[in-house]
Amino acid sequence: MKYVTVKGSDRQFSQISLGTMRIVRKEIDENGNKVYVGKNVEEVENLIKCALDLGINLIDTADIYGHGLAEELIGEVIKKNPAIREKMILQTKCAVVSTDEEKNYNVSKEYILASVNASLKRLNTDYLDVLLLHKPDPLYDPAEIGKAFEQLYGEGKVHNFGVSNFTSLQAAVIQKHCKRPIAFNQLQFSIVHSLMIDSEVNVNTRSEYAVNYDMGLLDYCRLNDIRIEAYSVVQGDKGIFIDNPGYEKLNQVMDDLCIKYHTNKNALAVAWLLKHPAGIIPTIGTTNPEHLKDSLDALNFTLTRQDWFDLYLASGKPLP
Repeated sequence: MKYVTVKGSDRQFSQISLGTMRIVRKEIDENGNKVYVGKNVEEVENLIKCALDLGINLIDTADIYGHGLAEELIGEVIKKNPAIREKMILQTKCAVVSTDEEKNYNVSKEYILASVNASLKRLNTDYLDVLLLHKPDPLYDPAEIGKAFEQLYGEGKVHNFGVSNFTSLQAAVIQKHCKRPIAFNQLQFSIVHSLMIDSEVNVNTRSEYAVNYDMGLLDYCRLNDIRIEAYSVVQGDKGIFIDNPGYEKLNQVMDDLCIKYHTNKNALAVAWLLKHPAGIIPTIGTTNPEHLKDSLDALNFTLTRQDWFDLYLASGKPLP
């Protein structure tokens, strides 16, 4: 495993993280109600232990995953294996309010503090290594966020802070009011979903790919030493792009590169992100330890510049 530094922390973070959104799933019960069903504790335990054995120490979750069920399952693993906690860099997210009655985003001080306390209880831990604000709240008050972060840090409940799906200017406004650094921005990023790159490549052209949807996120994060955590690393607009007929040309290129590098397509998708010099942290959202191992083969080779561009172009993107 390769490790990276993070602004404001003296710990080494694995360059690949484990995402836990899929350890819970939504089903419809016999009464037509939405219910969340989780993997059993043993399955989650095996997954986390596999990740740690592979050198992955960054474990990502969120309070909204299964309305707290994902955190509860991780908490049961920690309860069974207390020594495992110190090996983990445990990251969770808050801000998405979703119940049967309402849905909104909330990053008020009161809500952040209450969310963290609830997450700590579910996770069976006294502290979070990282807290991310999950979605941008249009009613956000950066001074309130700063006060919440300062209180949580002062109480020892949260060691590092970041955001998820925030624009560069939103992150900058929050940072202005925070003593602790905003060290992360978790964003959807893959060979296919590459808007942060598309707009830069097609700058000053009339191409539809020149539209700047994110206000210079990639360069802002690089300029301010904010680590991008990439999620949905094998997702495109048509679903998972690996072996998807909707991405025929991309899969043809991937087939050739699998032979060249003696690897698999999941690893190629991760290697494409790792090739970028921004030091992106791909998040692998699998529940299968073998799939996790397959993805980590990305650490055993480095794409050439031409191979990186071939994958990008095969996803249907133009170069002006």
